[in-house]
This record gives sequence, C-alpha cells and structure tokens, in this order.
Amino acid sequence: MLDTKPLILIVDDTLTNIDLLSDVLREDYRLGIAMNGVKALEFIKKNLPDLILLDIMMPEMDGFEVCRRLKADHATRDIPVIFITAMSDKNHVARGFELGGVDYVTKPFHALEVKARVKTHLLLKNQLAMSARIFESSLDGIIVSDSDTIIQMVNPAVSLITGYSPAELIGQKTNFLKSNRHDNKFYQKMWKSINKTGRWSGEIWNRRKNGEIYPQWLAINTFRDLWGRVTNYVGVFHDVTVIKRQEDELKYQARHDALTSLPNRVFFQDRLQDSLTYARRHDELLAVLFLDLDNFKHINDSMGPTTGDSMLQEISQRLLSSIGKRGIVARLGGDEFAILLEDMKNEETAVKTAGLIHETMSHPFHFKDHDFFLTASIGITFFPNDGDDAETLLKNGDMAMFRAKESGGNSYRFFTSAMNKEVARRLNLEANLRRAIEQEELRVYYQPKVDLQTGKIVSMEALVRWQSENNIISPSVFIPLAEKTGLIIPLGKWVLHTAAAQTRKWRDKGHDLRVAVNLSPRQFQEENLLEMIHEILEETGLPPQGLELEITEGVVMANEENAIDLMTRMAEIGLFLAMDDFGTGYSSLYYLKQFPINTLKIDKSFVDNIPSDDENVAITSAIISMGKSLGLEVVAEGVETVEQLIFLKDLGCDEMQGYYFSPPLPSADFSRILRENKSLSIID
Repeated sequence: MLDTKPLILIVDDTLTNIDLLSDVLREDYRLGIAMNGVKALEFIKKNLPDLILLDIMMPEMDGFEVCRRLKADHATRDIPVIFITAMSDKNHVARGFELGGVDYVTKPFHALEVKARVKTHLLLKNQLAMSARIFESSLDGIIVSDSDTIIQMVNPAVSLITGYSPAELIGQKTNFLKSNRHDNKFYQKMWKSINKTGRWSGEIWNRRKNGEIYPQWLAINTFRDLWGRVTNYVGVFHDVTVIKRQEDELKYQARHDALTSLPNRVFFQDRLQDSLTYARRHDELLAVLFLDLDNFKHINDSMGPTTGDSMLQEISQRLLSSIGKRGIVARLGGDEFAILLEDMKNEETAVKTAGLIHETMSHPFHFKDHDFFLTASIGITFFPNDGDDAETLLKNGDMAMFRAKESGGNSYRFFTSAMNKEVARRLNLEANLRRAIEQEELRVYYQPKVDLQTGKIVSMEALVRWQSENNIISPSVFIPLAEKTGLIIPLGKWVLHTAAAQTRKWRDKGHDLRVAVNLSPRQFQEENLLEMIHEILEETGLPPQGLELEITEGVVMANEENAIDLMTRMAEIGLFLAMDDFGTGYSSLYYLKQFPINTLKIDKSFVDNIPSDDENVAITSAIISMGKSLGLEVVAEGVETVEQLIFLKDLGCDEMQGYYFSPPLPSADFSRILRENKSLSIID
C-alpha cells in the first residue's frame, strides 16, 4: 500500500535541530532532510514537499533566498514555508512574511507547538487545494475580478464557453464580454442590486469570441475585506443556449401543428384576439374563413394515414400560396383549417380568397401513382357584423362551413343569423336523444335477410328507430349526431342487448336465426368492446353464432393492425363478421383477405338500377365473384324489384335484404311473419 503521509522537508545546517524536529514529526509525516539552501532546492526538484521547515541563517544560501526562489517558481510557489528562527530575530520574522512565509517556529523548539503549526498549515493547504480543484473542475464559468471589475482569474470552463483563453481575458474589464443586446437601464438596475445587496442573478446575453450572442444564467457576488472594502466580484455562470432552444421548441410545438407546421388552434385564437383588439381601435374589417375538406375521410380510410398526412401537408402549402401575405392559415385539427384575413376594405376580399382556394384545390393531388381530387367547404364570417370575439367568430365560421357542406360541398357560405336557429335545433335534438336513450324511447326494428336458394328467412338486421312526439326521426339524422357526441356508445350497447335478447326468444321458439348489428366507428374503437359483447351474450343467453357484427370498410382500414387483432378475437369466440357497404371504400382483395370475415354486403347504391345500369352491373358482378372466390357469403342490400332479384340470383348471390321482401319491422310484426312462415317466391 502506498505511503500517503504528507512529505515535510526540514532544511537546517545544525544536526541537533534536524534531530529534534525529526523526533517530533516522523510519527505522522514522511521527512526529507537538507543541510543547506542549495541542497534544499536540489531535493525540491526531485521530490515536491507538502510543507518546508526552513532555517534562516545557513551558509552558501540563506533561507530568505531559498524562499524567494520558491515563490518565484509557479511549480513551488504554493508550498507553505515555516521559518525557523531565534526568539530575538523579530526583523527576520517580518522579512520572512514579506517573502511569502506562512509562519515561524522559534528556537528552542516546543514539540506540541511545532506539531500544531505544521498540522494547521497542511490543513489550510488542503482546503486551498480543494477550493482550487473545485474552481478548475467546475462546469460553470467562474470569473474573479477586482473592485474595478478588472478580470483577475478565470477557470477553464470560461474558455470553453466564451472561446477566449485566460491570457485574452485577464486584465480586461468584465464588460469586455457584453453583447450590446441590453440597454443601459438593464446594467444600471443590475449594479444597483449588487451595490445594495452584494449580489445579483438573472439571465443575461453575452458574446463569444466568434461573435455569437448567447444567453447565460449569471450570479454575481461581492467580496469585502474585514474593513468592509470591496476586494473582488465573483461571477458564476452557465450557458443556457440549449435550455433556451428547448424552451423555444416547446413553445413552438405548443402553438404549431406537428404535421404541417402551421399555427394550431391555440396560436390562431390568440392571434385572432390580438387582431380583434387592433381592429376595434382602428375600425377595421376582419374575416375568418373556416375550411373543411370534402370526403377527405374516405381517402384517408381507403389509402391509409400516411397518404392522408402527405395530402394534408400539400394542402397546407396550397393554402399558404393562396393566402400569401393577406392573412394567416392555421390547422385546427383533422382536416379543418382556419384563415384570418386582416385589414380588408370590403367583403369581396374574402370571396376572392375563397375562390383562389377552390382554384388551387382543383388541381389533382398525385400520390403513390394515383391522382386524387379534393374539394373544400368554406364558411365565411366577419367582424364586426357577425361577432365581436374570437370564440363567436370561430363558431359562426364553423356553422357557415357546415351549411356549405350540406349544400354539396366545394362551395362557400356566409354566416347568417338563421344558422343560430339551426344550432339551437341540433342542441335540442341532442338533449332529446339523451332523454330518449335514458328513458328507452327508442325501438329496434328487424329487416329479414332471405336465402336466394330456399326463399327462407335465415337472419335479420337490427335497425334502431326513434319516434319522438309522434314524429319519426330518420336514423340519418340522429345516428351521426350520436356518433359525434359520444351517445353512440350507450345507444349501441342498448341496441345490441335488445337485439340479442329478442333473437334468443325467437331461437327458443325453434327459429334458427342470426341477428346482424352494425358497429359504428366510435364503438369499434372502444377498448372494452369485446368484454361488453361477452357480457351481453351471457346476460341474454344468445350463443355467439347467433350474432353477426357488421363493420364498414372505413372502420377497419383506419387502423388495419388493430382491426385484424380485434376481429380475429371476435371470430375466435364464434361471432360472425360482415363487411358492410362493401364497394364504397378501398375494396382491395389483398386487404379483404387479411380480415376474418364471413359475409360481404353489397351496398344499396350498387343494387339500384340493375340490371339497366351497366356500371352498377359490373361492380355488383365483381363483388359477388370476389366473395365467392374467398368462400364468403354475399348479401345484397336494398333489393326492391323482381328484376334486381333475378339478376342477383343468377349471379349466385347468397342472400337478399330489401323492401321487395319486407321493410324493417317491429319485433311483434317480425314474430308474425315467422309464425306465418313467410318466404320468398323463388324465380327460376
């Protein structure tokens, strides 16, 4: 094990003194011996001592000269020197302190005194060495100046941060590093705090050697002597460039859309509020354009989110090119955008802008070797005519956009007061729908599905109906509302439970039926969907094979991987799965093979006008052929004529559903046609 005791050099030309000092110190220290000054310097070159006990009066070279040479050398100047002197040599003591000695020991020696003085100065040296190491190794920059702010010392971190070497900084005033970004008031306030409290801390911008201005967090402390006079200022700082950059990035991310880099809703609302304040003061006209893409969901569902994201990015660029410097464009979410037009002379500016948008949107979008065409519905609202605050203007723009969409899309509409009535109507409808669900005012109707070979009823689709105050409200009105508000979750659960319970009753009476229930996009995304279905089957006693779940192409294509996993688990427990409205979406044979479905349902839009409509004939024939090749049952919806029936049967379609056989019926009426054993007249 290495000897870690401190090394003490004893320099004396008298052996008696050397022996006495050695006896006192050898137990606690390693010792070196030199009989004169020349020998002492030779020893020090080879072995750097931790402390020197130095006799003053020696031949060849006295102790004063040895001390002077040690203090002149950077390598040895910090070694503490304790002079050995006689009691009467007061002048020698004073001169020794002037040359850099730290203490003195008088002859004759007193053992405890010698040990105490040596130990004290070694401890002081250790503390100073520790402070120096901290100073040198600190990752924070440390600058020590005198009372006139002239730089006296800097640690290595200062050079790393500023780019200046110690030689370039020492002797300069501390304002050598200033960036000129702050005005005189900033520095006056800073020095006022330093002079009053002795300290200051805060963010300050300084300049590196390469000219770069950068932020640092700086703490300045004042040091005074025992008489209260300022001796030094010590500044400790660290570079906060990275932190500031991260803060700026976070602020940017919080106020911009990640996909398109456009301002987001938060940014837009703040900017709109500022613009409104300015417009009020200067009596100016503002316009807000609320834009929603027509049928974008269909493309996104069929082509996948990657293509959808790419299209949104290109749409953003097209909108920016359409607006130019006339306003700002923001993405509010999904395929919704908002545009703010400031300082307009009249409403025609907004109309021309809407026209430019429609013009730039008319050009095809080219992705993955496909050309896509998109249109946009635009709602236009004005300040001060239509609203006085940001929230009202955005709401009014949204309503105007919906009016444009209801008119067929690819158009613009102005906000009018009549739209407020429309909103009130929708809110009232929502409240009534909530009450209808809670009080079970809704009814489930059943439309038969008939086997085209036997003419027998083999299954039925459950369809919800709402009769409110003697008025029948169309599902096309309240189902989208339920989907948008989240009411589809309790509504869907109620329909599923009601249909399963009723089907169990019919099966108990000997009718081997399967009921089909449509799953909405919102339901399909519920985490506990499968658990909920399990519970309903257990509560009603309906076996899994008695339930068929109808799912649209768009729902499964929105997240193909999750959809396959969920549908596989559904199939594993015995549920039947049908692809509803097939042919209206992507309709890829590759994707169709990935899903564990049992049935394809041909959408009514393709059954209409066959066999006279050649295009519908081709599509329907292709779907039936595709289904057969995959071993799937094919069901045609919306069959209303004998011509349609004959055509479908001849193509090998398995089942039909439509008014030709029966409209959707209440459970009592459906029970009646089961008792009557109603069947379809098969036409050969």
